Amino acid sequence: MSVSLIIAAAGSGRRFQAAGRKRNKPGKLFVALGPRPLLRRTLESFQKIPSLKEIIVALPGGSEKWVRRHVLAGYDGPPVRLVRGGRTRAESVWKALQKTSPKNSWTMVHDGARPFPPRQAVLELLRKKDQAEGWVLARPVVPTLKRVSSKNGAVLGTVDRTNLFEAETPQLVRRSLLMEAYRHHPDPFRATDEASLLESVGRKVKVFPHSGFNLKVTTPADLDLAEAYSLRGSGRPAAPVPVKAGFGRDTHRLVPGRKFYLGGVRIPFEKGALGHSDGDTLLHALADALLGAVGAGDIGDWFSDRDPRNKNIRSEKILRKVLEECRRRGWAPAQLDSVILLENPKLGPLKQIIRRNLARLTGLEPGAVSVKAKTLEGLGPEGEGRAVTCEALAVLRRIPA
Repeated sequence: MSVSLIIAAAGSGRRFQAAGRKRNKPGKLFVALGPRPLLRRTLESFQKIPSLKEIIVALPGGSEKWVRRHVLAGYDGPPVRLVRGGRTRAESVWKALQKTSPKNSWTMVHDGARPFPPRQAVLELLRKKDQAEGWVLARPVVPTLKRVSSKNGAVLGTVDRTNLFEAETPQLVRRSLLMEAYRHHPDPFRATDEASLLESVGRKVKVFPHSGFNLKVTTPADLDLAEAYSLRGSGRPAAPVPVKAGFGRDTHRLVPGRKFYLGGVRIPFEKGALGHSDGDTLLHALADALLGAVGAGDIGDWFSDRDPRNKNIRSEKILRKVLEECRRRGWAPAQLDSVILLENPKLGPLKQIIRRNLARLTGLEPGAVSVKAKTLEGLGPEGEGRAVTCEALAVLRRIPA
């Protein structure tokens, strides 16, 4: 029997972004998992399955070109067709289902956010498919479950787990029955999975239990776990993730009558850094570190003090352009470390404000950014209060494809 595979990948990833991993590309499935996008890893999980004849991927609108270039380039598996998804997962699956070949009597649906479907379980499921009208890959519920009052959170009782399973994907159903379920269900686009659609029209669905690893990437913590698994849990070493590092250092005199900026944050003080720009010494050191990492010179090459257009330019704008150049060359920040050499003012809690702002400017989580402040015990121009010096180390990671 021939099978069509539908991969639901049209979600916006709101929970993923809300947890702090905002990306320029639409959807969480385009973030890197090792050296390639997560969606590519999901596709590769279904390679070399003889009964699988085609793959239909439901995507967010406007992402088709990016997927062809960064996900499908060099892919060696069943033919892939891209369709624009809908507002819900069920609507996306319906749009993809209509594009499947009628020659393939079975349809398998998988969440694109599950990059490690247990291969042996999937192969066994395909071998047993004729023993039911529909199948759900599922895991027995292990944690203790409590029934709780919606009013006050009081425990009402413990739920018997004996016959409880967590529904996962892939789910396998006869194509004709899934089409029928969509057409006869009163509100099909609100269904949470294919099994519930078949259940609603009286069809019998069986559970295919497994105990393997089938992580669904929903939050950045899930992605970290997936990256660790790709290196060790699969038993096969993943391709190393290329990194680059760059160092930057900058010094500015402190003079009265100037605003004082560090890391894009206005520092209350009677003096400010003298410079052709706004004098943000920390952002200048960081920009130099980033440019150094990709071998692109220094900020003097990009923002000459002889150019009147750069007079009083905000250093945040300098950093944005440097980040754009790094990304154009295929690199993005992974971690930042910095030291501020300054006698006065004492930065204290301002360090955390600067740290969070650097994370915002670079698109990193605060945990990937470090800001330290040191005095020089009265030694040198910094110790005498005549200057501020900043040093920065930037680690960059290769952007997939």
